[in-house]
Amino acid sequence: MRTRGALGLASLTPLVLWVACGGAPPAAEPAPAPAPVTPIAVVPPKAACPSWAGLDVKSLPPLPVTSYTATFEQVWRIVQEKHFDPTLGCQDWPALRLEFGGRLVDAKDPAEAYATMNALLATLKQSHFKVVAPGGAVESEASGPARAPVHVRMIEGQLVVVDAALGGVDSGVPCGAVLVAIDGKPVAEIVRKIEATALRPDEVAFQAMWAVEAALRGAPGATRSLRFLDPRKKDREVTREVTCVIPDGEMVTIGNLRDIPTTVTHTMIPGTKIGHLAFNYWMLPMVERVRGAMADLRAQGMTGLVLDLRGNPGGVGAMSIPVARLLLTKPGSLGKLQFRDFAQEFNVAADPAAFTGPVIVLVDEGTASTSEIFAAGLRDLERARVFGSRPSAGAALPSLVEALESGALLQYVVGDYHSSRGAAAEGDGVRPDVLVPETRADFIAGRDPVLEAAVKALAASEQPDAVLQPPASGPAPGEGRP
Repeated sequence: MRTRGALGLASLTPLVLWVACGGAPPAAEPAPAPAPVTPIAVVPPKAACPSWAGLDVKSLPPLPVTSYTATFEQVWRIVQEKHFDPTLGCQDWPALRLEFGGRLVDAKDPAEAYATMNALLATLKQSHFKVVAPGGAVESEASGPARAPVHVRMIEGQLVVVDAALGGVDSGVPCGAVLVAIDGKPVAEIVRKIEATALRPDEVAFQAMWAVEAALRGAPGATRSLRFLDPRKKDREVTREVTCVIPDGEMVTIGNLRDIPTTVTHTMIPGTKIGHLAFNYWMLPMVERVRGAMADLRAQGMTGLVLDLRGNPGGVGAMSIPVARLLLTKPGSLGKLQFRDFAQEFNVAADPAAFTGPVIVLVDEGTASTSEIFAAGLRDLERARVFGSRPSAGAALPSLVEALESGALLQYVVGDYHSSRGAAAEGDGVRPDVLVPETRADFIAGRDPVLEAAVKALAASEQPDAVLQPPASGPAPGEGRP
């Protein structure tokens, strides 16, 4: 029932950018169009921090000449000119240019050079910043549009197989298996590198999942050798060759993101009137499929909805508006995006025919960007509660991807987000109102405790057509509500 996250995008960042943030929803909107995005006043930068907006870059001292200096300079300038905060978080951006630009002379190969550029971007301590060498990822030798049909998440400190099939192809690796190595490379090494740079514990699970996804990629028909602890054999180590397959889904291309497999799935939970709806990206061509899924569920008598955004890394922010209208009989805002020179409010017009039953949104560490903004926005509007095993990715900032003169790609942040009540999904993520523990034993047994908890909560609602209200103030960090 689950729709999994981004496949084949790890050559950028494990997040889909917000493209055309604040754009209007599709023209096919049958009801009155959502209210336009409203410009509002700009918050000036802190007086104590110097703004680099008016910096004369021609006055800066030259950097050592290397094969990568021109690309580095372009990366540095784009961030200096286009980041939403002209103070760049009170960083001394010219000094960082000299520091990291000087390190390029020690780069032995392209991988080290681009690692230096990404180290510069890491000083901003924000998501959606990455520069990628021409031709693809510099972090993994594995690449290609296909992938081994295995999805792994960090459960109880181990990388556990939570899905063992993709596109109707069964990998032969059992759910609940603990992944030990990919093509002979221990996954523990991947985790150690992530732990050394992660800003917070929840980020380790998020980054580890995406690093493994990248290592599982390959050309169609290529194989990946997976070594794992097999729960069917008392956790004896087993090695299996798994063939890479193309993911299912209608292919969508937008900007530099090409052939993204998009899926929308829906079903009525057996024995209930509770609908389960999941989609794996936010792409405008998917809106009609989501509308159709909602219409079908309502035609079946749906009284409560589980909107499953686990593993959904985001996409086009404008899609959030027509999807939110499916659930709002009153107008509301999903929050505000603050850009350098202006701000935008994501206003959603009321739809008198919207679904009025209770809604629960599911999140996990793979829930990012537009998904986080949607979840936080609906909760602030008291239209949904959030269930999950841990907070979402905390990577909610809108970004763009730009091709550089060298052929490299740069993804960079262009705005800041806060919900209508001032909550910031960036960093700590969207923390569940109800925290549902997951164990390896759950996946061995084929259970989905988060979905089960949501269905139980909806089924127990005394008034099926009433909204399940979120708490007046969210749970304390790291805590949930039973």
